[in-house]
Amino acid sequence: MALSQEAANRKWTLAEQAIVDQAICHVARMMPEFTADDVWARLGRSFPVNKGMAARLNMAARLGTIRNTGKIGFADRGGDHDHAQRLTIWAAA
Repeated sequence: MALSQEAANRKWTLAEQAIVDQAICHVARMMPEFTADDVWARLGRSFPVNKGMAARLNMAARLGTIRNTGKIGFADRGGDHDHAQRLTIWAAA
């Protein structure tokens, strides 16, 4: 997790991290369950891609905004994320 947060800090500015956090909150309000794919979709194609998403999702969970459902899904985005990685399924807390 520390490595994921380091990646977020290195590649996303504090303002960009805040945008990610806002996207997580928005998706959590709009969908009963979601994955990082849904947050990336909210951010849009022009938002900088890095490995820091896990850190932002886990921070939201620690803050009580979202919770891990214990379920796993698989990435279905194209481009940099087109490798069917396993994704945690989240829900609003």
